[in-house]
Amino acid sequence: MVNKQNFTELKTKYNISQENNNTYLYFILNKAEIDINLLNNTDWNYLKENDPKIYELLKEKKDTKDKNIENLAKELFTPVYNKFSFLFSITPSEILEYKHKFSIEYAIKTFKNILSSILLKLDSGSELKQTEIDYLKSNRLDESKFIKVLDFLKLKKQYKVLEYFNISPNDPLYSILKKLESDIQLTDKNLKFLKQNNLIYVLKTYELQLKKREEKFIKLKEKYQAISSSENSLNSILYQMLNNLESGQLLKTHELNWLTSNNLNDTIIIADFVALKFKYKATEIEDLSPSSNLYKVLKKIHLNIPLPENDLNFLKKRKLTETINIAMENYTNFLINKIGIGEELNQSELKWIEKNQRNDVIKLGKTKYFTKLKTQYEIQSFTDNSPESQLYFILQKLAQNQRLDAVDIAYLQDKNLFYSDSKIYICFNTIEAEFYEADYQKTGNKWNLPNISSHWRKADEPKKALNATENINFDKIKENKLKSAILTTRGGAFRDLNQLDDAEKCARKAIEYQPNSHHPYTLMGAICFDRYDRYEGERWFREAEKRGASHESINAEIKKSLERMKNKEKRIQIAKDLLKKDAKLYGWANKYLTKNSQNKK
Repeated sequence: MVNKQNFTELKTKYNISQENNNTYLYFILNKAEIDINLLNNTDWNYLKENDPKIYELLKEKKDTKDKNIENLAKELFTPVYNKFSFLFSITPSEILEYKHKFSIEYAIKTFKNILSSILLKLDSGSELKQTEIDYLKSNRLDESKFIKVLDFLKLKKQYKVLEYFNISPNDPLYSILKKLESDIQLTDKNLKFLKQNNLIYVLKTYELQLKKREEKFIKLKEKYQAISSSENSLNSILYQMLNNLESGQLLKTHELNWLTSNNLNDTIIIADFVALKFKYKATEIEDLSPSSNLYKVLKKIHLNIPLPENDLNFLKKRKLTETINIAMENYTNFLINKIGIGEELNQSELKWIEKNQRNDVIKLGKTKYFTKLKTQYEIQSFTDNSPESQLYFILQKLAQNQRLDAVDIAYLQDKNLFYSDSKIYICFNTIEAEFYEADYQKTGNKWNLPNISSHWRKADEPKKALNATENINFDKIKENKLKSAILTTRGGAFRDLNQLDDAEKCARKAIEYQPNSHHPYTLMGAICFDRYDRYEGERWFREAEKRGASHESINAEIKKSLERMKNKEKRIQIAKDLLKKDAKLYGWANKYLTKNSQNKK
């Protein structure tokens, strides 16, 4: 529907006869009023053919507008795109497009593009909305650089230097403003840069910061009783230390040494007091006197000394509830950890537990200790974690070098925890060896010697086993059985060290002293196997069986020999022979056969 009044105004504006009621012309003129760029080729062709004057008039209007758009695009958008181009992962051709392809169509497109609006907004120092940040991310934004750019722009706005063109985080100004923000002293190079770039406000801000720091230094020296120090430089170690103290940091060793060497002993004590106040949440109390009762109370907490009633009342009156809670928790953890490393609690500690109804502390400590012991003895897979477990008491005994009894051994064997090379087995035999050594020193009973040697061997200490049986004067020993026992275990120790000739000498001598004992014959059989002489070894083992040796003990010695064999080919052959002889009895030998050797079998 044509608005007659509007059409009349348009005809007057464009000097068209009032009798002209062409609806299409009305449509074209309305579009031109809204935006000359809305006219399409059909519109322009119609005007050119039917109304050349209006065509020329509108063409001139369009050219003027296009020129203004192009000029504004070149003047405003090109430098902005150039300025922020490092933020985007764009190709050289795209950068070229941003820089040089500002045709009229491109300029109009740029005006409509949200990216242009965002970058201009960013350049002006205005804060972006999350939707705008998300849009930038979707346009291949380098996020790590963008975060720094936002930070830089924030700082530029804060220190009133938005007119400074560069926004790259690599620019020297960014690091300078970051120093100002963190109250860090500027270098001469930094100051020179600010002066060269006429950044007056930043310089004045820095000068003001310096003045405030100098005033702060004086106050800190007074507060921490360091007035006697001649150090006044803001670059001094003293200023740094006092600042750290103010923020609750503990002083380092070299800092404490510096204070000591400069006779600032009161500062050291105050530093300790301040650190304790921060640690135990008592900073609201301003008193820093080393003679303060608060300092004494906090020291007790720190040294894991339970607070008596008067100290608790002192803290309650000052509403230091959090300090009380920390003190209670700290002391509780101290007791748990003490039990957890196997230490006994003294009477005062037990009274504290009873008074505060914390019987759980003992259970928690024992559970912690049990876990530690299981780790120590490499049995973490044992599922029972209760300190009431029999295993807990057994491990406690071992940790305290106490001997295990037959019931303990039976329990460990039932749980498959008592086997050769296990930590428990080695520890048990170590304790036994030391027990018999002590008894031998006390009584001189030579029957202790084979026990000492045997247990050291089982504890994987063959050299200690040899030491136990060295320099024995057999002429002074009347019992041949004892002589044979000593020589057999000594020969076993030589065998453990692969000194087979010495082992054989001991075994043969032991047979001379006691020809009816199976032990030296078993040792001889094992020595032969160690030498890869299976047939000779089996002959000696048969002699041992005649004298009472069990199949199990002989099988164990053969197994031990194969485990020690370094010649793999000979070991494979012996394993094959054993399996051929008795596949069930020597089934364990299968593990020494490779796939190839099994195929050749």
